[in-house]
Amino acid sequence: MARRAANGRSTIYEGQDERWHGRVSMGVGPDGRQDRRHVTGKTQSEVAAKVKSLEKNRDVGAVTTTGRTVVAVYLSEWIARKEKLRVVRPLTLAGYRTDERHIAAAIGKVRLDRLGPSNIEHLWDHMLTRGLRIAHCRRTLNAALNDAVKRGLIPRNPVKTADTPRDERTEIVPYAVEEMAALLAAAEGSRNAVRWSLALALGLRQGEVLGLGWDDLDLPSAEGGEGSVAVRRQLQRVPWRHGCADPNTCLNGAGDPPKRAADCPQRWGGGLKVSEPKSDAGRRTLTLPATVTAQLRAHLRAQKAERLASEIWELGPNGGWVFANQAGGPIDPRADAHDFKALCAKAGVPPKRLHDLRHSAATMMLASDLDLRTAGQVLGHSQVAQTARYSHILRDRRSVAAARIEATLFAPKEGRS
Repeated sequence: MARRAANGRSTIYEGQDERWHGRVSMGVGPDGRQDRRHVTGKTQSEVAAKVKSLEKNRDVGAVTTTGRTVVAVYLSEWIARKEKLRVVRPLTLAGYRTDERHIAAAIGKVRLDRLGPSNIEHLWDHMLTRGLRIAHCRRTLNAALNDAVKRGLIPRNPVKTADTPRDERTEIVPYAVEEMAALLAAAEGSRNAVRWSLALALGLRQGEVLGLGWDDLDLPSAEGGEGSVAVRRQLQRVPWRHGCADPNTCLNGAGDPPKRAADCPQRWGGGLKVSEPKSDAGRRTLTLPATVTAQLRAHLRAQKAERLASEIWELGPNGGWVFANQAGGPIDPRADAHDFKALCAKAGVPPKRLHDLRHSAATMMLASDLDLRTAGQVLGHSQVAQTARYSHILRDRRSVAAARIEATLFAPKEGRS
């Protein structure tokens, strides 16, 4: 028999499904109807805690979206809250908004409280038929619906029970050591050449390299000494957003509807931004190899000479940008990616994603018998499992492995019956 405990406008009871349920009256919703929330849990104390949280939000006027709200509205409000409270980085918000468009197109009109696994599977089918990757969108929707469960808007997250198609990952083939050497040789003598040494020696992310200031470096004056670099920030390009009331009727300077938010006369929120590292593990101080230290000292001397000869140079923050454009400003990540393609052509190596330099560095560390934990600290990983995913086998190591297997398994035929 179900047991009930009433507390004012709230009710807690044990249902026939052997789970505890709670219902809380939150007042009148924006549609003029009574807003009554439903929460569930395995134990009475778990449900009581959820009920208490809802009552607290109600009593202080922090009532969230009602369960009758459709998915598109809830997701839009969820992203807006993340942005207002600044709990995620700008590029993460941009990723949320990209996912929001796909989710809204497929299941945006479904009521949040009626969202089930079949709706989630329809979303995946919608994306697959359009050639869209599911993994990132799934993480976004899963996080948003986990919050909905915590706030008592829905009893459980349907993403967890829906069937998810296998994510067909493109195999990442890191550069071989000879190709890395060719890239570094091709970069010699060029402006900001040591940028590529940092990427291949320490596996720094693009934003981490471009975000470095001279105050982040400790370069001993003695030749052959080891310097250090403190990774404290990232430089990234954030997409622009429309500033007009209706992007569909927005006009650019020529009177034509702009195709991109970047063309909106009232655009906002985009451009080059400096942000914190991805995680606490991303904030790290690393010892520089002696060769890279010497290259950075030479780069500093060359940049000082360039700055003195320039009439337009503006010194950036944190002692100035380590890798600056010809006016002293930060290097745009898009220009940096273009430079990398040109470097690949000069070196005669196949062009890959710029981020594959990080994969190559990680693989080289592990191939040189550096343990996973230490390699992860250099790379700024918060978990060893992240580092293990970077442990691709270098092509020259594959040959060594094949030779050892041949010698061990097939060569010794003496003594066989």
